[in-house]
Amino acid sequence: MSYRRRLLAAATIVAAVLWVTPHVSAGSTRQLGAGSRVTVGTSLDVLFVGNSLLGTVNHGSGEDTPALVRHLASAAGRTLNVTEVIHSGYTLRQTWDDGLVATALGGTRRYDFIVLQEYSTLLAINPAAATSTLLHTYAPTFPRALKPGGRVVLFKNWALVDPSPFPSRAAATAAIDTNAAALSAALTTPHLLAPIGDAFETLIAVHGTSFLIAPDGKHPNDTAIYLDAVTLYAVLFGESPSHLPDLYLPAVTAATVRSAAATATGH
Repeated sequence: MSYRRRLLAAATIVAAVLWVTPHVSAGSTRQLGAGSRVTVGTSLDVLFVGNSLLGTVNHGSGEDTPALVRHLASAAGRTLNVTEVIHSGYTLRQTWDDGLVATALGGTRRYDFIVLQEYSTLLAINPAAATSTLLHTYAPTFPRALKPGGRVVLFKNWALVDPSPFPSRAAATAAIDTNAAALSAALTTPHLLAPIGDAFETLIAVHGTSFLIAPDGKHPNDTAIYLDAVTLYAVLFGESPSHLPDLYLPAVTAATVRSAAATATGH
């Protein structure tokens, strides 16, 4: 299967069974069951809203990032019930305008965390649009969609290989950093910032962009999907990801990635 076809498959959404992320139609809502191996730990209900940066499927386990977070949580003895609203190529505003997220945020189901992943370059080049969508479109739904004590998680994207319109990846990263901080400061709902881009830059500084970014210059490769998942695990459960299994990665690579995620999340 070509990379493009794999990417389109990653954008499809449906109810999942245990460890498998099945192939379904784009724009629907998916919930992943809790599994049967949980022995200790907290049970969390988490909604993931985003595009193919979250929805790309890895070759090792056949899971996208939310499903992989659930897999890691189960391996650690935790329950993670996952709902996905993912559409390839969409901004959060487009996801809203097309009605894809209406059911998930309607209040019938409530979440411990709502993870929001914006279009790859929007926050860097048009922070006003990203801020308006968050504050005026999504934020009014949070009181009904979050459980008492629940929080939003803002997924901080990485700079692309081609940083245009910025002169360098460093400049693009600086814009993401600045605008993500401003976005976080503007949101009054209790929230966390998932430092995905920070973990990316730590590893890219040593290994280069190809260590994490697919040949198209934008999407996460298998190593990056694991990095995203272990970073989100640390954010959601508030603990170091250092004990998590290697899964489909070589042990040395997985340990390196978990160390970067631990550092980025303060663990």
